[in-house]
Amino acid sequence: MKSFILLITIIVLQNVWVRINAETLNTSVLGIAPCMYAGDFDKYGTFCPYDPMPLDWIPKECTSFVYDGLICHPDFTFSFSEKDERNVIALGSSDKPLYLYYGYETTKAWIEAMNGSNTKNEAESLHNFLSGYNVVGLILKNLNYDYSSNLDYHFDESFYDNFQQYITTMRTINCNLTIGLYINARNMIFYTNNQMSPDWFKFLILNYIMDFYIIGFDKFNPCNEFFKNGIAPNDNVLQYNNSLSSFAAALRFSPIAKGKIYLEFSASPTVNDSTTEDLPTCCVTYKKYCEDDHYNLYWCADNSDAFYDKGKFAREIKAQGFVTKYIDTIDPTTKCKCNSDKFITFSMMLRGFLCEAPITDCTKLNSIT
Repeated sequence: MKSFILLITIIVLQNVWVRINAETLNTSVLGIAPCMYAGDFDKYGTFCPYDPMPLDWIPKECTSFVYDGLICHPDFTFSFSEKDERNVIALGSSDKPLYLYYGYETTKAWIEAMNGSNTKNEAESLHNFLSGYNVVGLILKNLNYDYSSNLDYHFDESFYDNFQQYITTMRTINCNLTIGLYINARNMIFYTNNQMSPDWFKFLILNYIMDFYIIGFDKFNPCNEFFKNGIAPNDNVLQYNNSLSSFAAALRFSPIAKGKIYLEFSASPTVNDSTTEDLPTCCVTYKKYCEDDHYNLYWCADNSDAFYDKGKFAREIKAQGFVTKYIDTIDPTTKCKCNSDKFITFSMMLRGFLCEAPITDCTKLNSIT
């Protein structure tokens, strides 16, 4: 009987510790304008420069850096590519905090990894690996269930107990890291209309254990003839139901902790879904779009008003800030001739978020229709 009481006491204290840690010890320093850095280049110089953009070019208004580059392998080992390691070292040496996107390759791999013994091994291995890098936080990725595919697995009842233990163990062993979760905006709209699905996030649990959420709009809509003006429009387009307006409605209905939200927007055009050309990240830029090459005929691109509205939208829903993806692939050679600003779309979103006057003298971006 005494053993049973002791066990219950330990469980209760553990849950209280997790809640206190997420609510009162949140030391997230993402700031209002985290900037995701691609650090991409073309070693042949065909599509873009031979080297990544120097960090001293990045605007001072970026409040932190975000980098997507760390996967946990099934044997709980980690490795950076040569490019990723160079970028992470450089970003960690800057005067801005660095957050890494982190996770397993698939949602199924996440589910299979969620048990106590695995978590301790993973947390210790991660602690040893990151000891050589200046990283302040992780953003957990690949946990959004792909409702559009006929997957042969689902989240079961034990997942959130295991996930809570996972976060607890990660924080205990990596006490210097804040931990956030990436959420797909398209999923939020879908599951608002499918509340009984076992595959949507249980925010009433997650709100106590996550330090922050980043809600992204990747693949929010297809890039086709209906979305030439950008894949994240303000209002619904024809038969498509994904827009900032429908997202705002879903967000209002969601129990997600509204005070922990950041929105992630692409600052570059989107490649058409039908393209077969393999383009590096550093090529998909407004530089290419403004060159009046064939790319501007079928890429999907936001105009000046749309970027300003995205920043304003983030402010209106009371987001803590917005993440710019990618800060270094906007207009690196100022081909769009917008006040010689290499980061013009970032500047437009920032003005919207700060409720400042919009930038109106960027003819090429103003004229996108």
